[in-house]
Amino acid sequence: MSATARLEALAGRPETFPGALLLTGPSQQRLDCEARRLAAALLCPGGDPEQRCDCCRRTSAGLHPDLLLLEPQGVQIRIDSVREALAFGAGKPYEAARRVAIISRAELLGVEAANALLKTLEEPGRQFHWILTTTRAETLLPTVRSRCVAVAVAPDSRGDRVASWLSRGFSEEDASELADLQPDAEADERSLLEEHRARRASVLAALTAGVSERRIAPLLLLAEALAREDPVHARLLSELLADAAVASAASGDLVKHRAVAGAILELARRIAPEALQRAALKAADAPPDNRRGNKRLHYESVLLDLFGF
Repeated sequence: MSATARLEALAGRPETFPGALLLTGPSQQRLDCEARRLAAALLCPGGDPEQRCDCCRRTSAGLHPDLLLLEPQGVQIRIDSVREALAFGAGKPYEAARRVAIISRAELLGVEAANALLKTLEEPGRQFHWILTTTRAETLLPTVRSRCVAVAVAPDSRGDRVASWLSRGFSEEDASELADLQPDAEADERSLLEEHRARRASVLAALTAGVSERRIAPLLLLAEALAREDPVHARLLSELLADAAVASAASGDLVKHRAVAGAILELARRIAPEALQRAALKAADAPPDNRRGNKRLHYESVLLDLFGF
């Protein structure tokens, strides 16, 4: 049975849903959407297959009283959050026949928090279900993984995402960028695009200052800003450097960020393609969080090495 078919079977039969489910895959956003979809199936009193009822909409928005969402606070999921979830799971449901707790980015569970979960993952009770999501299953404690039913969630293809945005009336340029950004259901897509383009402009401005004016301060400020960004936004640096490498070695028509092709071509004219390639690869390999390396120093190294400071 494929992973998709397995998830559909789980969603269609809440009474046989595992006590602890671990969703894995490359897209955290896709995992979180799938976790909420499954939670809606578990909590819906009418089994609405379209999930358009009031109960399903509240679950998707994270507002159902029998749903608890655990997310990282800073660089980890703290023991206090897990204790809150344990108390939540021990209580009786308010509206639904069961309760659900979703742990997003479970790889950020602290050791103490993860150990506190072990018993309840194995025996959560008849009216309670855990759904864990992670893009880095290999970093979870083996004792956590072994107590969960693991299912890999494949991301939607980029072509499918672009087609979906086009069908909703967005331009080709907007649809292409939204397909990469993958906003959640509650996001304001227009505002997200504006923020994304503003970030891109600031990255290009710092790179331009570094290459044309030999100014180091904008590069250091950019490294600090990237260290605070989530991976979706931080990858802008590697994408723009890769575009410049492509434009330098081949053609500007092949770049991903065509809306700023002029600025990318200017970088390509001033920096050797080999240097751009190395910098793009290094920028893409940033540590996922500060527990695994200093993100600011990583980006500083990328930028200062690229411009020979």
